[in-house]
Amino acid sequence: MSVEIEKGVVDFDSNAVAWLENYKNALAKIKEWQEVADVARAHIENSLGDCEVGIWQNRPVVRWSFIETRRFDIKRAKEILPQQVLEVLEVITNSRRFSIVEADNE
Repeated sequence: MSVEIEKGVVDFDSNAVAWLENYKNALAKIKEWQEVADVARAHIENSLGDCEVGIWQNRPVVRWSFIETRRFDIKRAKEILPQQVLEVLEVITNSRRFSIVEADNE
């Protein structure tokens, strides 16, 4: 059983460490397959050129659509809006970030 040894620090038991190893191994496999997927996608995109749809045997098999993205430019807003307006619009959220600690990152 994992035990909290001080506030915010848990000493993992062997079960938690086994899950950690499974997680790290899975991440390594994901990275390896992501590289394969990236190369394959690059070849497919090259085959598409400027076209949006690729077909095989008269059926669409891939779509590479053009999309328009709109975003709110916070840097520009800070330049032109008064501080009171920025304070009313600001939303603060809290979350947790999960990361693996490497020996040289401690």
